[in-house]
Amino acid sequence: MIEEVPEDERITPADSHQAEQRASKRHRFQLSARRLTALEIAEGALLADIGVIFQLAAIYLPVGGDILRLLIPIVFAIIVLRRGLYVGCMSFCVALFLVGVITGPANIILMLLEGLAGLFLGVTMKYRINQLVIVFVGTTSSAFLLYGLFVLIDLFSGIPLTDLIQSLHQAFNGFISFMNGAAYGVGLGSWWQHTLLPGVNAFAQLAFTYWWAGFYLLTWVTTLPVVIAVYYITNLFVRMLGYKVSPFPGGLLEKLLYRWKRSTLKLIPKHSINRPGLARAYVRETRRQSMARYREKS
Repeated sequence: MIEEVPEDERITPADSHQAEQRASKRHRFQLSARRLTALEIAEGALLADIGVIFQLAAIYLPVGGDILRLLIPIVFAIIVLRRGLYVGCMSFCVALFLVGVITGPANIILMLLEGLAGLFLGVTMKYRINQLVIVFVGTTSSAFLLYGLFVLIDLFSGIPLTDLIQSLHQAFNGFISFMNGAAYGVGLGSWWQHTLLPGVNAFAQLAFTYWWAGFYLLTWVTTLPVVIAVYYITNLFVRMLGYKVSPFPGGLLEKLLYRWKRSTLKLIPKHSINRPGLARAYVRETRRQSMARYREKS
């Protein structure tokens, strides 16, 4: 006997919509986890090697190491601007591996912070995110990461955080003693003792009582100028290399910096401008900014 074949289930619009969603998810996954081309591999490896060289030079050179560390985020920001975040993440993983193999796991933390800063700045500059948002999010996430690293170091080393809080308390007492002497030395001892010191003591007492929040706030305040400096240097070098990103900073501060740059052009020798190098790129970037400002006004 011939068995009866069941009728095909009808495809409803909801089922077709779900199938399209699954197909689009698979398509997005394939785009994010795609195979790298030969050119992307070559550029990513070259720029990752440059970042590793900067890190090694910063570790082993007796002088100028901190300056070279500021150049590492520029490398990974350029990778993101040229080839996207996926290639940048692959290059960052390669750089982390090389630094860990060559110098040991102790220096991976610094490379981790510098590389993540470069990737973050590359993505935000590529999509022209608001600069205040970049500074706030970068400072908050960097402070949170440093706070987590301090906690992990405390867990693995066995040194309690209360010892660090006691050292901060001693440093605060030393600062108060210094300010007492300085205030009485300039004739403002009475104003310091009765006006400013009670507020400082109340704030310090609150910070030491809730030390876990106070320590994060201290980390945030300490990280803020570092994030601003790294963002400014990365933004400046990226624009000097020809990438069209929003200049940092904007507004009145940008006008003051622009006037300062115009005044420093007179100090550059003419023979150095005619030759390829950093001076020539600096002059071209300043002229490009002046032309862009003129177009905006017109």
